Amino acid sequence: MSISKDLNVYAKTISEDMEHGASHILKVAAGSLHTALLKNPKADPVEVRGAAKEYAIRMIHGQRQMACVLNFCNNLLLAIDGTKDDASLPKELRDYSLKVSNGSTDALSKIAVHSDEAISGSVFMTHSRSSTLFTFLTRIKGRKDFIVFTTTSRPGSEGKLLSGELSVAGVRSVLIEDSEAMMHMAGVSALLVGADAIIPGGVVNKAGTHMLALAARELGIPVYCLAERMKIWPFDEPILSNVRPEPHKARIGETLFEVIPGSLFEMIVLETGPTTFSSISLDRKEFDIAPEIRNLLKI
Repeated sequence: MSISKDLNVYAKTISEDMEHGASHILKVAAGSLHTALLKNPKADPVEVRGAAKEYAIRMIHGQRQMACVLNFCNNLLLAIDGTKDDASLPKELRDYSLKVSNGSTDALSKIAVHSDEAISGSVFMTHSRSSTLFTFLTRIKGRKDFIVFTTTSRPGSEGKLLSGELSVAGVRSVLIEDSEAMMHMAGVSALLVGADAIIPGGVVNKAGTHMLALAARELGIPVYCLAERMKIWPFDEPILSNVRPEPHKARIGETLFEVIPGSLFEMIVLETGPTTFSSISLDRKEFDIAPEIRNLLKI
């Protein structure tokens, strides 16, 4: 196979992944690019340029609700356009993809450490699957009477995957139906969620998170979001266009994501430390946008 065909296969697989969280998909996206480049060391640099650009564009359209994928693809497109020497491009792209993958692993570890210091308690509830939450929860599994109530997270049922992963890692995890959440909510120390994006309009996560966050606030239970800085995106679009379908086209089970107001979160824990939603910088002026994404943003 050629590098173009390899990247097309990878892009299709990544675009169709509705089961894993954004951090996992980011690492797969970066790792797949790195693998394709290593697998095809003699690929024509001109073909590499075109194939890598097409790879980024396909993933943007396939996972456009995930800010870390948008950021990865935006930086990839900028790197492609900014490298005039075709011969040096493959190495630059290999270095970039490896930097993103390693950076994501490092970020999750740092978030787990900060969360361990900032979040007390031993009984938690989660919604959907998140590599960031998994890293944190496995770190603190030694806390006394530790238990995690994991919602099934329909319609995708990603919570089943997280619950199974936690159990394999030695974490006491109880899988519950979404409709059972209120039966257990009053007894938890905190509601923990990951994020697909942090945008000016709020935090984007699996559908059903907003309802759980409102219930937690009513009971005086703190809600924490654990997320990498790569998930910060200073525009509501193109994320909202995928999260919020046109009313006359919406069908039951069609929308898997929603926006949760930032005011509902006690704290957002980034790799740089805990902060509040209002304190996160979403400055568009300092953000370079690739032409392909400008078309999506319509700016």
